[in-house]
Amino acid sequence: MKKKLRIILCTMIIISFYITSCFALEVEVTVKINDNYVKSDQKHVLINDEVFVLGRFVVEALNGQVTWNENTKSMIIEYEGKKIKLTADSDVAYIDSKEYKLKSKPFLRGGRMYIPVRFVSENLNCDVSWIHETFTVSIKKENLVISDEKFEKRPYTDEEMRLLAKIIQVESGNTKIDGRLGVANVVLNRVKSDRFPNDIKSVIYQPGQFPPAHKQSFKTLKPNNLSNIAAKKALEGVNNVENCLFFNSRPFKSKKKDLYKIINGEYFYK
Repeated sequence: MKKKLRIILCTMIIISFYITSCFALEVEVTVKINDNYVKSDQKHVLINDEVFVLGRFVVEALNGQVTWNENTKSMIIEYEGKKIKLTADSDVAYIDSKEYKLKSKPFLRGGRMYIPVRFVSENLNCDVSWIHETFTVSIKKENLVISDEKFEKRPYTDEEMRLLAKIIQVESGNTKIDGRLGVANVVLNRVKSDRFPNDIKSVIYQPGQFPPAHKQSFKTLKPNNLSNIAAKKALEGVNNVENCLFFNSRPFKSKKKDLYKIINGEYFYK
């Protein structure tokens, strides 16, 4: 009985560590307002289960006003008669001079202020929801009219992300995030190459390339969190294998000179 208990406890610890590791990763996040993708010059991020967005881009997309106080490192948001003050690295916010405690602190990166999206959006009278499968924040605001210059066309669809995550899942086995990210980028590199089809779906289903994609079970496969993260990061431009077009769990003797690196037991080739 004691032996069984020890096994159960060890299993629980391993699972807990695995889940924590997944969410400790920083993941690029998409933000959309009324189903339009918000334009920004840096990526919004998920850190430790909290989504941070680039304050100026999101607030101005909602037709709010933002001012910055360099001396205090504070952002002032004015919206529909309400004033919100957020300070970098402080867990105290002010709404119309009333103090509020934040779960997570805003921070500066690359000269930009990142703010906790749920706290700000809800206090700007918006509905906000989180779509974990695609790492997307959806903000809804009725009767909002926004200029097209605040938005951009995202270069991939949710369906393409799901399909990429599925092929990562079946091709990477139980590898860590770096190996999965490498697999994702091989697919995306092929899309860009003249040697392969020019879209994700066609690359994945190309005859003779990814056998698991042609199995019946592939249609209903649900990728795990790490595969979804790898797909999102790759689609948002994170590349750890440069322009590699091939990978394998064993060395390719014929491509020895083209070996780029070995990641989690997978061999990546240019």
